[in-house]
Amino acid sequence: MAEKNKEIGRFFKHSYIYAIGNVVNRVGAFLLLPVYTNYLSVEEYGALELFYGVSAVIFGFLSIGIAHATLRFYFEYDDEKERNAVVSTNYIASFAISVLGVLLVSIWHNELAQLVFSSTALSTGILIILGTIVFELSSQICLAYVRAIERSLFFVYIAIAKLFIQVSLNVYLVIFANQGVVGILFGNFMAVFLGWLILSIFTLRRCGFAFHLNKLKVILQYSFPFLLGTFTSLISTNADKFGLNYLDALGTVGIYMLAMKFSQIVEQLIGEPFSRSYGSFRFSIMKNENAPEIQANIVKYLMYGTAFFALCVSLFIKDLLIIMSDAAYWPAASIVPIIMFSSLIKIMNYPVQTGILYAKKTKYFFYFGVVSACVSLAGNLMLIPVIGIYGACATLILTDMIQLTLMHRKSQQFFKVKYDFKRLLGCLLWAVAVYLGSLAYQAEELYLSIPFKALLAVIFLIIMFKTRWFFSREEKQYVANLLNNKILRRTVKA
Repeated sequence: MAEKNKEIGRFFKHSYIYAIGNVVNRVGAFLLLPVYTNYLSVEEYGALELFYGVSAVIFGFLSIGIAHATLRFYFEYDDEKERNAVVSTNYIASFAISVLGVLLVSIWHNELAQLVFSSTALSTGILIILGTIVFELSSQICLAYVRAIERSLFFVYIAIAKLFIQVSLNVYLVIFANQGVVGILFGNFMAVFLGWLILSIFTLRRCGFAFHLNKLKVILQYSFPFLLGTFTSLISTNADKFGLNYLDALGTVGIYMLAMKFSQIVEQLIGEPFSRSYGSFRFSIMKNENAPEIQANIVKYLMYGTAFFALCVSLFIKDLLIIMSDAAYWPAASIVPIIMFSSLIKIMNYPVQTGILYAKKTKYFFYFGVVSACVSLAGNLMLIPVIGIYGACATLILTDMIQLTLMHRKSQQFFKVKYDFKRLLGCLLWAVAVYLGSLAYQAEELYLSIPFKALLAVIFLIIMFKTRWFFSREEKQYVANLLNNKILRRTVKA
């Protein structure tokens, strides 16, 4: 029990630091949302999100899973020199692949703009996102190294620097220079470039510039199924926005993607910090006898934290949109709680993959991706023409649920973990019940609405901690001892 708690404590130590860094990283996007939703039309915001969709597609093809492979193969070696060679080899390979790929795509940037936007007026934006992709891909290798050596504070410093550049430039370019969507893309490019420069200097100074072809061959063999899986994943994750653009309207894309932006707050504040820390942590404990028990406990706590934050966003989203945006964007509030299910499922999917990754059976990412892509395409094509934006929401949830189920069943064959499904489902149902309870009282005045919803969030936490349904007596005692020790240490220092 002591060893398990020690490992879990080490994991959460870095997770909350990554969470701080991720908050800083994403603060820019949310600080800028009032700018976007007041200085861009719904159609322009939809165009911006389509640019992000195009970027995600190209990024996914060119990344081919090398950043993840950096973490996986870094821990294959005990010698630091060999570990550093893995990092430098992947950095060089990733940069070369991204440059060649981006140059190839840039030849048809006008045609790509015409295909997506039915106009070449925004073709400059295509070139900007291509440049951003080159530096972002290299940065991912460096960040994998930062995660491997558990330098989570350094990640926070990088995030702060990028935040300053992004917010400053985007505010100036949108409000004062009136550059609209293209100005936003350029501001993002400069923030990514600054982060890449600092990360590259840090990584290459420590790892050197060695290139081992034999290591790259093994890594590419491991990563190739990720490329196939990425192809199918890109279909399933982008079919909704492009489907809404072609089957409905660009303004609908703007509403849907704004709702998606808020639902992804949970992914960014919980899911991404978790994955940054857990990606290396899970491989470092796999030789421990109690590794399955550690994962089961971490997944349980992950569900509890995710459900609470998802509930908070769902409760306050309407009030937040009224405060920060033009009335044209307010319909997004009714979409956020629905899409939130998708975000929660995606977060839970990450730890579930552990068995497949440890067994190096990455081909299953492609197989399951094919299923998800087919479900996503079929669902969006059938449901969007009938029920519009709600069809996209329903398809999104169904696709993610199928993906999670397939991942869990296959991963259990390689790494058997006994999850506490009763508590996991109970937490989810409790969050849904509290949200539905909030609908019983819809105050128009913010000074009444916000305190009422805050009270519901507090009730959710009280029930979680006071009942035996969610936490065992041992877990409560462990948390109490941990808090008492921290208070005692602070008292002694004072």
